[in-house]
Amino acid sequence: MAIVGSLEPRAASRADQQPDGAAYTLAYRPDIDGLRAIAVIAVLIFHAFPQLLPGGFAGVDVFFVISGYLITGIIDRQCADKSFSFATFYARRILRIFPSLITVVLATFLIAWFVFPVAEMEALGSNIKGAAAFIENFMLHEQIVGYFDPGAERLPLLHLWSLGIEEQYYIIWPAAFVLIARWPARKMAIVAALGLGSLLVCLATPAREAAWAFYSPTTRGWELLAGSLLAIWLRQRAERPIGPAAANLLAALGVAGLGVAFVGFSSSSPWPGLRTLVPVLAAMALIATRGTLAQQTLAQPPLVAVGLISYPLYLWHFPLIAFTRLHVGGAPPAWIMLAVLALSAVLAWLTYRFIERPIRFGAVPLGWRVGPLLAGMAALIPLGVAATSTHGLPIRFAPEIRGFMLSGTETSSHWRRGRCLLLLQPASAFGADCAGQGGRPLLLIWGDSYGAALYPGLLHFSKPRGYDVAQYTASACPPLIGYTLEARPFCKSINDDVVLRIGRLRPDVVILDATWGHAEAVLREGLPRTVAQLRANGIARIVLMGPPPSWEGVGLSHNVLDYYRQTGSVLPERTLFRSNDAWTRGRDALFRELTRELGIDYISVRDVFCNDEGCLSRIGPGGSQLTAFDPGHLTVPGAIFLVDHTLDDLLRPAGQPSQ
Repeated sequence: MAIVGSLEPRAASRADQQPDGAAYTLAYRPDIDGLRAIAVIAVLIFHAFPQLLPGGFAGVDVFFVISGYLITGIIDRQCADKSFSFATFYARRILRIFPSLITVVLATFLIAWFVFPVAEMEALGSNIKGAAAFIENFMLHEQIVGYFDPGAERLPLLHLWSLGIEEQYYIIWPAAFVLIARWPARKMAIVAALGLGSLLVCLATPAREAAWAFYSPTTRGWELLAGSLLAIWLRQRAERPIGPAAANLLAALGVAGLGVAFVGFSSSSPWPGLRTLVPVLAAMALIATRGTLAQQTLAQPPLVAVGLISYPLYLWHFPLIAFTRLHVGGAPPAWIMLAVLALSAVLAWLTYRFIERPIRFGAVPLGWRVGPLLAGMAALIPLGVAATSTHGLPIRFAPEIRGFMLSGTETSSHWRRGRCLLLLQPASAFGADCAGQGGRPLLLIWGDSYGAALYPGLLHFSKPRGYDVAQYTASACPPLIGYTLEARPFCKSINDDVVLRIGRLRPDVVILDATWGHAEAVLREGLPRTVAQLRANGIARIVLMGPPPSWEGVGLSHNVLDYYRQTGSVLPERTLFRSNDAWTRGRDALFRELTRELGIDYISVRDVFCNDEGCLSRIGPGGSQLTAFDPGHLTVPGAIFLVDHTLDDLLRPAGQPSQ
């Protein structure tokens, strides 16, 4: 994160006065530490209480500007007096970034060892590798994890995406700026052109690539370059500071801009984009001005103190929030979140005081400090590899439950992801084999990932029972004509396309299958429209599959782990432990009513798995026979069990009553 671009007050102690630390320091500005404090507080409030500060995530954009300003200011001054050294620059960055980062990543891994199920540990392993290799932003994009996606807040290292972008800036920008500095008169024009180019790439990125725009250095670079441009401009006019009246006006606009960004924007705002100019320009205005009321306020000791620990504070707060949400299984009470933020502040101060400062400003020669830090960062990579290659380090668990710790890949590998289950892809990405093998009768699944989870069960019986299966599913896109979702911009066009494909294929049965967790109004509006469209395409038999049993928290595997820790025994085969059965019963009643009104068939998945004694957690004694691996997606054994109990109903001719 951009707080690692900070520069500390000088002459605070003997450690601060050593040549290799002080020679590369700009004149200290406490108001910038105060601005850093405002930014980190906004981020913390957004993560803990998003309803209070819906645009608090824009604090990261403020940090990017600060970092670009500080780092370019150092390099620009050193290039001018011929003292710039790549070795020293990177050594100082390592001393600034690595101590706190290694500490927090190791602590996160150790906590996860005891509390994380295998799927979450496997994901954490990927994030640890990304953090250690400075590519966490790319790793999250590969995992198809959007920053604002539901459940993303449970990834303890999600917040390191911003640190990845900043580290990539540190790697590329010094060499680029040394080259640019050969043309002193053109520096500003070149940097402005680079920043404008990055901004245009950001604005030109289509909505379907929103996740790439969020995580990519090419679409974020303009924010750092805005700070870089400001540093060059201020140095060039050092003898002509902004006048008091203009400075006060600019600072006031900067304060107002931050207020608009933090309060007026939200996670539904396209980001980054035109709106991102507001916090970026606001930060530039506050950095460019001096001596105003805004600067005097930002320079107050409490804000400066928070600014000095802002980097470890940013690092600590998010893992603690993620672990808390995992443990609570829902939205934690406000007092718990306040306690988490207080603990984050304590840990941040301890990290700053006893780890970061002694390593950065210690008496040990620079090389003897940098070498161990490089080795420590490299040592994180084997931890990540171990977590991913073993699918979540199941060796952590007692032998009795080890087999129940499913990562999800055992199931999702059967879904034909990216081909018949589209992720962030348009309908044109559907594969030819999604239409089946040309056999009859043809059962076509239309839905989201819950529909994809049904596919292995239908495929299992297709040959012995003599039918064919088609699958057209898209992640988070229910089979509802006209449905839109900002996080999944293709849903509407995918559903329109599937209806056309259905019209061409003329399947004997269309199975509508989804999570069905949508608002009742959405279902009452979208389902009749969908049924009408299918009938207009000549589909005689439409079957709606109800929601399967759902489980609280991370999911069924984690519930097995918690039950074992509480009781010392394996979760019963039929149970209500952390079951959401009350919600499922309510949905069941709603769909019975809707399907009866629409004259289509309904299959209650709950009736197959649940009774008054509870819902099936597994089909038989083995861990591989769990019915779900997360809060609701059926495993392959679960899907086979469901189809075995409903296939006769699915295959009966249209108009014939169910048995």
